[in-house]
Amino acid sequence: MKNTLLLADDEEGIRKVLGITLADAGYEVRTAENGLDALRLFRETCPAIVLTDIKMPGMDGLELLRQIKAERPETEVIMITGHGDMDLAVESLKLEATDFVTKPINDDVLAIALKRAQERIAMRRQLREHTDNLKKLVRKQAARLVEVERLAAVGQALEGISSAFRGMAGDIEGGIRFFNEMPCFVSVHDRDLTVVSANSLYEERLGDLVGRRSWEIYADRRDRPFTCPVARTIESGQGQRSQETIIYRDGSQYLVMVHTVPIRNGRGDLELVLEFAVDISEVGRLREELHSTQGRLAALGLMVSSVSHGVKGILTGLDAGVYLARSGLSKQDPSQAAEGLDTVGQMVERLRQVVLDVLYFAKERPLSWKTVDVRRFAEHLLEASAPKMRKHAIELITEWQEPLGQMEADEAVLTPALFNILENAVDACAEDRNRSIHRITFRAGSQPEQVVFEIVDNGVGMTPATREKIFDMFYSSKGRSGTGLGLFIARQVIHQHGGTIRVDSTAGAGSCFRVQLPRVLPHTEKERPPDSLR
Repeated sequence: MKNTLLLADDEEGIRKVLGITLADAGYEVRTAENGLDALRLFRETCPAIVLTDIKMPGMDGLELLRQIKAERPETEVIMITGHGDMDLAVESLKLEATDFVTKPINDDVLAIALKRAQERIAMRRQLREHTDNLKKLVRKQAARLVEVERLAAVGQALEGISSAFRGMAGDIEGGIRFFNEMPCFVSVHDRDLTVVSANSLYEERLGDLVGRRSWEIYADRRDRPFTCPVARTIESGQGQRSQETIIYRDGSQYLVMVHTVPIRNGRGDLELVLEFAVDISEVGRLREELHSTQGRLAALGLMVSSVSHGVKGILTGLDAGVYLARSGLSKQDPSQAAEGLDTVGQMVERLRQVVLDVLYFAKERPLSWKTVDVRRFAEHLLEASAPKMRKHAIELITEWQEPLGQMEADEAVLTPALFNILENAVDACAEDRNRSIHRITFRAGSQPEQVVFEIVDNGVGMTPATREKIFDMFYSSKGRSGTGLGLFIARQVIHQHGGTIRVDSTAGAGSCFRVQLPRVLPHTEKERPPDSLR
């Protein structure tokens, strides 16, 4: 099947020559002589690739590009420009054009631009397939988890199990083969309130009680033996359901939900009682684990969507940087080449941060605690942020409350968390156009049991609505350039260290992030599982 391509140019000769070349390359070509006709054809045919002249009467190529990206952002648009329109070409790249070619059009250059467009289309198709597969996996796992929850609700399933055991009344040995594998305490009692058989879990947790009395496992029934569930079943002839406290063989006591089923002989006389006891605390743990896993799967789907938008913006920036670098080298313009390389470097750094955020999100691990010199830790943090501050001419002010001393931390995890807060402060200053001088103040304070870091900027600040959501998962005030994981993960890391983070901010007046960390976290807190991220 041929790929549809829309060619827009006000010069008939170019439309004819390019149309033949593109048809020979395997494209089904639709042509338009101006921007308005091109937009109409675009809406009718939905081409994957649009090749358009920048300068056309009426609607020019840049406006056509804006309209196309607004309606179908995935469309690849290649601009045709003259040698004197380089500023317009760069502007088109900022509007997410795929590439541009200059007149007179070189076939090899055009082929390279089209190949790039096809590669981007193929990459999106693969990403869409991967996303669809992931969604299917999430749905499949969610369905399995729902099934697990049904199985965990043992109380609701007991009636069906009871029916099966009624048919085993004459074959106790056969019944044991089945209930030996069950994840609850199962036992069979006779009319004399004696345990005649029990499954392996019953014997493992409660002891070898075969031949003992039915009430002995209950903490509050020993003084009232004929009120135990088995005795009530024999007296009433009906199954019983009650919450009881049982005693494990080590003396510990646990709440259980007990169900009993009367088993009758062929004449209808009650001969035996089948008893199930389910540890309520274990059921609760399974449900909590289930809900946590469900939330994690849902968050994973959101993360894929968020990260895909962030990566798309990074790829666009990389394209622009590579173009500027190549163009500068070909024209022997060192400043343009340097600008392109600087753009590439920024995009690579953003991509690195996205990867680190995703890795932390995807894999929880225990912290590796070490004693850290607070002053040295803070200085290394500021050194990492210094290049970006210098680039945006931001003044750094440091205030040290000596002696800062030491603290226990996982430096490899805590450093990126605080670095993310510093990066946000730099971005807030760079975004502000109302001040000529921007500064960031970094304070390190010392208390007997705590270390306090404050990061203060005079950037754009935040509205109350933004301030409330700033630590929420996948919330980003940076549009496509953010994944919405940075500050969320920073807060999680600080909480893992036993600390707190607070933000005070006013729109137009800057922000202050205050982080308090204990110098030493108690061992019991270090061993505590981290708060769920989902």
